[in-house]
Amino acid sequence: MIFIRYEDAPTEAAAIVDEVRAEFFPELVNVNIKIIYDLKARKSKGNLVLGRIQKANELNRLLSKDATINEEGYDFFLYLDKMVFTHVEKKDKVRIVRHQLRHIYIDPESVKNPYKLTIPDIRDFSIEMKLNKDDERWAERVMEVAMSLYETEKESNKPAFSMS
Repeated sequence: MIFIRYEDAPTEAAAIVDEVRAEFFPELVNVNIKIIYDLKARKSKGNLVLGRIQKANELNRLLSKDATINEEGYDFFLYLDKMVFTHVEKKDKVRIVRHQLRHIYIDPESVKNPYKLTIPDIRDFSIEMKLNKDDERWAERVMEVAMSLYETEKESNKPAFSMS
């Protein structure tokens, strides 16, 4: 049996991305983003990755072309941890998506490809602090919930102890 790590995210996730884009990033209205659920826990520096965004290269763009839906292919791939995204409240989903979209930068002077990835700067950090003032430690809270969910899943998949 082949384990498939990714699946298309449902329309609920796309609706949240569209909502966040409209409210916080109207400049991204024409950016084509493919939303994908990651079915396996991904860690970076010991922390669970709740979401990540990847800029499409030319091969990704070619392979993601669809004449009926997306003639150009996708500009970015947004990966969301399915376990987390399906178990947290909508406000935390919005926070995860908003953080990831903050990595997209449009360079209007770039003739070849205006879409770039960037590390959010201090201004972005300040904006996020204001937007999350009601729950400044939301990421830590969501991370704890996620780790608990993965631990529960791991425990439920363990074979029962038996003596032969």
